[in-house]
Amino acid sequence: MSAFRFVRQLSQDGFLEESDGLRLVQVEDLLERWLASQKRVREIPVHWILRGQKNSLHSVVRSYVAKMRSRPSRSRRAQEEPLRKELPRICVAVFEAAEMLGFKFVHGVPQHFYMEYLDPAVLYELGLSMQNANDKVAGAYIRIPENPESIFRAAVERDGLPVSDVLQVWLDVSRHPARGKAQADVIRKKVLSHLFRIGRA
Repeated sequence: MSAFRFVRQLSQDGFLEESDGLRLVQVEDLLERWLASQKRVREIPVHWILRGQKNSLHSVVRSYVAKMRSRPSRSRRAQEEPLRKELPRICVAVFEAAEMLGFKFVHGVPQHFYMEYLDPAVLYELGLSMQNANDKVAGAYIRIPENPESIFRAAVERDGLPVSDVLQVWLDVSRHPARGKAQADVIRKKVLSHLFRIGRA
């Protein structure tokens, strides 16, 4: 039913052509509307517990993801251990994700990661801490998504790490103050223009 309502709404708003199947039209306007509807994501500044840990973060995240994957599925765990707390899913986001997807453009920006929900113990396991962290000393930012399934189910894997998909990266960087629009334009030109056959460079 959700898919039916979604298709019907697209059609009513003039973004769907239904001759010989379904085809998106007026994609430029649709993307702009999608971008305008995005709510501000909660970002939490964190810092590295030990100096020099930043360079080993990918290996730490890989270890964490491997541990998550070695556990039983969520549904099975809910039946077997109903009181056991789930580990939050995480994935690389924003400019770090753009780089891992092959669209590096902005340099020198702190790393960003999506975390399903805030878990200080998991942060500590990753070598990060919220204590006394602020924008001036932040080594990274943790983003808490309002709709986690849209983030984590769409994530792709690069070098053993879950990474935000290119559409999510485009949404995330588009309004970022650190040259986000320039990064978004690169993604739009190299990916979205081909994916949706839009003309804007």
